[in-house]
Amino acid sequence: MKFINGLPKDRPIILNVFGSTPLQLKLDPSFLSGDVDIFTSENLAGVVEDMQLGKGQSEPYIELVPQSIFITGPGWRDRADVAVFGNVTVYIAGPLDVLVGKLKRLAPKDLDAFDLVKALTGGPSEEELKEALRIVVDMYRPAFDEENPGGDPIANTRRLWKHLYGHDIDVRAEIIRPALEVRKEAYGENAPDRRKILREIAEEPATYGR
Repeated sequence: MKFINGLPKDRPIILNVFGSTPLQLKLDPSFLSGDVDIFTSENLAGVVEDMQLGKGQSEPYIELVPQSIFITGPGWRDRADVAVFGNVTVYIAGPLDVLVGKLKRLAPKDLDAFDLVKALTGGPSEEELKEALRIVVDMYRPAFDEENPGGDPIANTRRLWKHLYGHDIDVRAEIIRPALEVRKEAYGENAPDRRKILREIAEEPATYGR
């Protein structure tokens, strides 16, 4: 609340909270994290510094990051909790979106997050997680040369499946290919060849009057 109370009051501000903090707030207060991951369109770095809430200044500290760091589906806000404090609106990511965002790195603390959610909610099921990962299928593309890859998503997915569900998964067959097929359908790449169909209709012998 100290951070929110110290924000400018002259305009609407939206904060998006992800990482481990939503799990601490929603599921288990003892699931602590050293930072609070936030992205926003506002430039609030100066506010964090002035309030001494940055890294090395506070525990936990505020970590302002680019939106691209949070890997999840475009509908994540529909599943988020929303809190309004005057001119400040805070979106707190839902558990499944938080977990998807952790897969690319999958550090030991990230595995703990999956275990926590499964123990307290019973989910996600295998199919729920597959569907969520199909939505972010571009995560599985090779990283740019200039980019810090931050982990191997395919290897991490297989490692997670063994850890969480007790068996391996064929990532390409069960996540990547189905996601690309859906995308092809949406782009019309698998649409029937209508000109061919019309030609076939035109070439069929007339049957009227039979």
